[in-house]
Amino acid sequence: MNQLTEYRREFHKYPENGWREFRTSARVAEILTGMGYDVAMGPDVIEPGSVGEPERLSEEQIRQEMERAVRQGADPAFVKRTQGWPGVMAVLDTGREGPVSAMRFEMDCLPYDEPQRPGYRPCDEGYLSCNPQSVHACGHDGHTAIGLGIAAELMKRKGELKGKIKLFFQPAEETFYGAQSIVDKGHLDNVMNFIAVHIALSAENKPLPSHTVACGCRDFLSDRQLDVYLEGKAAHPCGASQEGKNALLAACSAALNIHSIAPHEEGLCRVNVGEIHAGVCANTIAPDAMMRIEYRGQKPAISEYAGQRIFDILEGTAKAYDLKYHYVDYGEVPAGASDYAMMEVVQRAAKKVPWFQTVYFEGNVGGTDDAAVMLTKVQQNGGIGSYVGIGADTTGPVHNPEFDFDEDCLQAAMELCVYALEELHGMDA
Repeated sequence: MNQLTEYRREFHKYPENGWREFRTSARVAEILTGMGYDVAMGPDVIEPGSVGEPERLSEEQIRQEMERAVRQGADPAFVKRTQGWPGVMAVLDTGREGPVSAMRFEMDCLPYDEPQRPGYRPCDEGYLSCNPQSVHACGHDGHTAIGLGIAAELMKRKGELKGKIKLFFQPAEETFYGAQSIVDKGHLDNVMNFIAVHIALSAENKPLPSHTVACGCRDFLSDRQLDVYLEGKAAHPCGASQEGKNALLAACSAALNIHSIAPHEEGLCRVNVGEIHAGVCANTIAPDAMMRIEYRGQKPAISEYAGQRIFDILEGTAKAYDLKYHYVDYGEVPAGASDYAMMEVVQRAAKKVPWFQTVYFEGNVGGTDDAAVMLTKVQQNGGIGSYVGIGADTTGPVHNPEFDFDEDCLQAAMELCVYALEELHGMDA
């Protein structure tokens, strides 16, 4: 088993949800330090003030998560350095004048349980998640491993390169604020080249299998998330039903209508009610309900259309059921598009990696990634970037609890990125 696979399986076994990645941050920092990097952690990487209230942990939650990280093998000194905020940055400074580039690798997992059954490789080979309601089902364990591999190779080549290369190990991609908190800290203000990779994307609207790569994606959707709170009135459903205001039924009605929003002629529009929580017991009309809603659009006008229709539905539902509502807005991850110039750099790099037998110039995101926040910032600087799809055979789609992938893609992805960075930072560049 090679080093990248060992890293990936370690991170898979100890998954951590957004803003809880203390073990992962500590291990990444420890490994990078061993390579010779001076690492920044916690508030030196992210801007805590950029993290919205819905995602902030309490002091007690932070304490518990940091203590768990230490119990699960993290170096206490590195855990302490997080100061309660996960995130790691390493900078390869060659000491020679040249461009500034950045790469981003996510560390967080998804909040559900991993299946425990024979025939499922993590179960059979001993790296099943040991944390409840936590599973790496989107490849972020692999992305973190790829980042560490890139860091090791860059350090070996430091004498052959010029400029600076920033490596960000980012918390909270699956929720909100992760990438934005790094941008708001100012770390990308001088970056002119940006690359992020993701395992198991698509090309030509088909999943990318092993031995394939897509050099960039240009179809990022914007994403906005709302927590909506419906305020009804409890009553006995038999003895005084006319006194009740049923928030549960209102939430269900709103959800069905939201999922009936018509498509938009100008591009992709996606809406989803992902959670509904309501009710107190069988013999009481539900006085309150919470809905977690997201909507995505390929263009700002499409996102605005979806948002307006959702609020029209909420207003109508509140009136029909004679109740009130309020909401918490998590903010928006922007749409985005890779730059053709960087996609060409990636294409040349991919052709140097024998494992990639098929090289697609353009792939499909099929959704949203807050790498778009960083990509957009670099483009605003006048720079270029790309979001690269790494092909891998999988046991299921991303965000499925049984998602697993061909680990041979890790080495290939690392080699591709190193070749691309060598082109950007070589002495002849």
